[in-house]
Amino acid sequence: MTPLVAGAAVAIIAPGLLPGMAVGVAAMLAPRVLPRLGAMVRPIVKPVVQAGYEIAVKSWEMAVEAREQAQERMAEAGSEQESSKPAMRKSGRGRQSRKRRQAHA
Repeated sequence: MTPLVAGAAVAIIAPGLLPGMAVGVAAMLAPRVLPRLGAMVRPIVKPVVQAGYEIAVKSWEMAVEAREQAQERMAEAGSEQESSKPAMRKSGRGRQSRKRRQAHA
């Protein structure tokens, strides 16, 4: 009963995991329910599960790489913006503090 409740909770929280859960449950139950079919299914299911795992790992690696690249781009943009601020302040076009604006108004 507990695995059923846990499975329902996962289905609600992360429905993207349902196909993987179905493959896992089928791989677990098939040898118990259908012993003859289990011997035939296991060699087929095992590579499918392994391929799914490899795809998940590669997807994770790609997401990490994309995040790192985005952080690098943001850092570059921030440093470019910081390097352009002193030039703007020298020309008198930089940002003024609230107190300075109120004093000049």
